[in-house]
Amino acid sequence: MNQILIDKAIEEEERGKAKWGETDRTPEILLSALMEELGEVAHAINHDEGRDKVQQEIAEVIGLLSRLYDMVSQSWEDG
Repeated sequence: MNQILIDKAIEEEERGKAKWGETDRTPEILLSALMEELGEVAHAINHDEGRDKVQQEIAEVIGLLSRLYDMVSQSWEDG
């Protein structure tokens, strides 16, 4: 993964925590947000919204995936 994308994803993860951290308390909620963001990637591509918009949406998806990964790592019980 290129460093610019990593930096953008970290920035999006922090932005999301600041904005939604009190709401996004379960993997199910984060998964729903992730699916919405993934739809925004598809929309940006399908409507030719340009490279910058597509890259931004991808960074948002990766930021959410990182948050979901952390949440599952911290709270998920194997069973």
